[in-house]
Amino acid sequence: MTEKAVIVGAGMVGLAAAYRLARDGLDVTVVDTALSGSGASTRNAGWIVPVMSTPVPAPGMLGKALRWMARRDSPLHIRPSLRPDHVRFMASMLRHCNSRDYQHGIAALVALNERTVSLFDGYQQDGVRFEYHRTGHLLVFRTREAMHAHRADFAPMERIGHTAAALSGDEVRDLEPALGTCVRAGLRCAQERHVDPATLVTGLEQRCRDLGVRFLHGRHVTAIRSQGSLTTSVLAGDEEIGGDLFVLAAGVHSGALSGLAGFPLPIQPGKGYGFDDTSGSVQLRHSVYLGEAKVAITPLSGRLRFAGTMEFGNSDSTVAPHRLRGIIRSASEYLPDFPPAPQQHPWAGLRPMTPDGLPVIGPLPGKDNVFVASGHGMLGVTLAPMTAEILSAQIKGEKHDSDIANTARPFSPQRFARRGTGNQRFAPRGTGKRPAGL
Repeated sequence: MTEKAVIVGAGMVGLAAAYRLARDGLDVTVVDTALSGSGASTRNAGWIVPVMSTPVPAPGMLGKALRWMARRDSPLHIRPSLRPDHVRFMASMLRHCNSRDYQHGIAALVALNERTVSLFDGYQQDGVRFEYHRTGHLLVFRTREAMHAHRADFAPMERIGHTAAALSGDEVRDLEPALGTCVRAGLRCAQERHVDPATLVTGLEQRCRDLGVRFLHGRHVTAIRSQGSLTTSVLAGDEEIGGDLFVLAAGVHSGALSGLAGFPLPIQPGKGYGFDDTSGSVQLRHSVYLGEAKVAITPLSGRLRFAGTMEFGNSDSTVAPHRLRGIIRSASEYLPDFPPAPQQHPWAGLRPMTPDGLPVIGPLPGKDNVFVASGHGMLGVTLAPMTAEILSAQIKGEKHDSDIANTARPFSPQRFARRGTGNQRFAPRGTGKRPAGL
């Protein structure tokens, strides 16, 4: 009998999992609260960027956050809140802002990205239709010091072929003449790619349907039912959906869902903003990252997409005008011809963040047949295909595959279990220490 898999979440990660498990021969049903193609997976820069895969908690983050607190349009903003879950989350994230945890996180993400580009190429070869660009990325900076700091972070990715070549300001402008003279240095990352994320979500869903995947959009999961350690069904709307295995891939909602299954995970929203400019005033060939401003610019068919900022403590999807003004101001500083009032099509998206900056991938503690795939932060597009590969191997029980097992270990949900007790509530373990098994 064919195994039945129920995936909660139809964003990029959930779709990648559905596609992989359907190709494995499973009978797959995807349940999602949102309507088709309307979630946060379509509201991002669309970058496939292994070279920039680093944890958000980093040395010096606390100082930057404090300096930026007075600026409402700053790249990083932490909204004051006394909600206990927010306070615990931010305290744990700050404890991970040290060199040791940061370097361990980078090493884990290097291994996770080893097959990223080939997996995206495989999507295209298998008939997934989406807008896909192979022109590489440019990271541009006002100072050579800022460029060198980024290049040091990217050095570990050279092992898997993702390099960052240093450029002078003039060399950057030779590649992208629209950039102004304030740009003094840059990095060219030739192996990186970008997509139109909306077309990728639509293309993956259509390919999943071709493989027989059933989709239930507009259904809110209100209960996860179990018998002992075995989950039997989820209640979505007025329908009880049974299965042999379950994958929680619902982005920022995954923490609450895991709580319904008995093991609440510390996944909190990080709010990002952006807009699409259709004025045509600036033309770019490469994706461009404005280093000091932390703004990503993506050239897509008929428009430029601008994305930036990270805001903690805000879980709604409304668009704050002052956050957009910060992105526009930064763009105008680096791109002299960019209009002060562009033809905006603004959006906001909630990124599923974890306190250590690493995704949560693997079996949910205490449940034999529930898996989690969430917490990818700003790297959901980049990491989704390899996340699906890990889930596939774990579900098939391929414990003999030491490469997959070693790659997956740092991302296990088990790292959030209280050490030495049966309590499965979130309890981060100290500062500067490795997660269990890393």
